[in-house]
Amino acid sequence: MNILIAGGTGFIGRRLTKSYMETGDQVYILTREKRASFENVHFIQWLQDDTSLPDLSEIYFGLVINLAGANLATKRWTVRRKKEIVDSRIQATAALLAIIKRQKQKPDVWINASAIGGYPPSHTEIYSDYYREEHPKRASFLGRAVTEWEKTAAQVEKLGIRLVVARFGLVLGREGGAFPSFEKVFRSGLGGKFGTGDMWYSWIHIDDLVRAIRFVASDESLTGIVHFTSPHPIQEKQFAEKLAKRLHRPFLFTIPEVAIKLALGDKAAAILDSHRVYPEQLVSHHFEFYFDTIDLALSDLID
Repeated sequence: MNILIAGGTGFIGRRLTKSYMETGDQVYILTREKRASFENVHFIQWLQDDTSLPDLSEIYFGLVINLAGANLATKRWTVRRKKEIVDSRIQATAALLAIIKRQKQKPDVWINASAIGGYPPSHTEIYSDYYREEHPKRASFLGRAVTEWEKTAAQVEKLGIRLVVARFGLVLGREGGAFPSFEKVFRSGLGGKFGTGDMWYSWIHIDDLVRAIRFVASDESLTGIVHFTSPHPIQEKQFAEKLAKRLHRPFLFTIPEVAIKLALGDKAAAILDSHRVYPEQLVSHHFEFYFDTIDLALSDLID
């Protein structure tokens, strides 16, 4: 199968590419950088200016995966950076739509990345894939960003393409995401809980995420919003305690919320907001999680 990935050079994209390479699929990666293709991976430059897009109309892509967008974790969320985060996602999605509209044969499925951080923070609400807000409270930056990104991606359905909105939780892996930073702090003996530690972390192991994306792509009955999280979310203080124990380090410190907010600014919401999420679509369609508990995930991630 031919697979088109936008944002395929990031943490998740690299793991997806490796997985599809191993099964002999042809992977086409849209990237701003010039890269040499190899084996069954083909790099295609795009978004070099406002008008030029690659012509891929002769290639039939069975699957399109859109992961493109500025990294949420790398910089402080200034007004300018927030605009970059939103604009990069909207512009890349619109450009990808323009490419697909030219296709002689349209893809079967489009999987568009999103985030559970778009839900209103809550310590008590349990968000399923079918949760809909009667009176949407999207006042937060992440809430607005998610809304705009998903609204742009929804245009895919007008082309008769099955759309899956993949709302990712906290993705745990050795090669990227937040976990390497967590591990480094805890290995130094300075790990602890954030504030009360009562906030819920809805997480997923990178291997399960990759397998779940492949699962969703192959199951025609899966459509709409799909949560990519373990069925067993955990509170931050429990996560921190288990991580410290696994690393044989002390669990002594409490980092005040005010200190986190001063250090990170608005980006503090990414670690302080509570989102208890349940992956109802994956569970009801009998997806098998290899790492459904945090203990199994940490056992795999820590040597």
